[in-house]
Amino acid sequence: MPSNKNNASISRQWEVLQMIPKHGKGISVSEIHDKLGANGFDVTRRTVDRDLIDLSIPFPIYCNKEGNAQYWRWMEDKTSDIPGVSVADAMILQLVEGTLKTILPDTMLQGLKDRFDLAKRKINALDGSNSKGLLADKIAVVSPALPLTPPTTPAEHYEAVQQAMTEGKQLAVVYTAIHDQVQKEYQINPLGLVQRGHITYLVATIGDYINERLFALHRFQSLTLTDTPLKTLDGFSLAKYVQSGAMQFGSGNAIKLVAKVNQHLAKILHEAPLSQDMQLSPIEEGWFELSATVIDGWQIQWWILSHSLAIEVLSPPELRQDIIAKIQGTAALYAAD
Repeated sequence: MPSNKNNASISRQWEVLQMIPKHGKGISVSEIHDKLGANGFDVTRRTVDRDLIDLSIPFPIYCNKEGNAQYWRWMEDKTSDIPGVSVADAMILQLVEGTLKTILPDTMLQGLKDRFDLAKRKINALDGSNSKGLLADKIAVVSPALPLTPPTTPAEHYEAVQQAMTEGKQLAVVYTAIHDQVQKEYQINPLGLVQRGHITYLVATIGDYINERLFALHRFQSLTLTDTPLKTLDGFSLAKYVQSGAMQFGSGNAIKLVAKVNQHLAKILHEAPLSQDMQLSPIEEGWFELSATVIDGWQIQWWILSHSLAIEVLSPPELRQDIIAKIQGTAALYAAD
């Protein structure tokens, strides 16, 4: 079994190969040494010299001399595509894996599993020989929302949707909506997939209808590719559909939210504004007036309710009344106590 020392050497030399350019005059030993140091490899320039000489035997790299200066580069017409991940990439992939696991079902992560495993092996191989290897157990991902387990979605569902959109064909589906729990059969035109939190949604139209609908992918019992050509919507763009606020399950219309927020929430909004035109103005001791253009929908209502005593909606009046009704309804549930 290879020693940790050998693993560290291989990781370092792989990093060196990644730094060597295939165009131009090349890269100097000093530059390589500095970059290795930035990536946590504490080695001497002499070690870098030896690495380059050793690597020039199995790999088509050479030393390009210009006067007293020496630069390393790949030989002409030789490949420089070295598979693997750098130390920095390995750390980022650990964060990415932790984030995606909180919102995506395992089925969607299978294609990235090898990459994530490679990142883990990269970090583990460094052990204590690389300062950045010590960060592996000092990085964690926590969801800002209540973490929900993504529903189980068969891989065949993703494959059927991908095939239908690629080949331009309709899908015959069996679907159960959450509001009525009635199993129904449709022939649909898939327009795109959208990941919203831990749920994957299929945007589609039914038959000859032109109104877009959202289907939670895990609620399909079956999706079967048909020979019927897909009917696309003129001018439809998935990006514009999402930007319109359709995924916020409301009217999708932009509204001007005016609210009274306390000092703590004002600080949070100062760091992460609700919109580009958001404004915060002090109005009294410890309180600010918030003004922002937002999309009218469930999402903004959930956000307002989640901050409870920290915010009071002033306008629009319809939104204020919706919030009041929900708060009163919630209070009624606890009235017996």
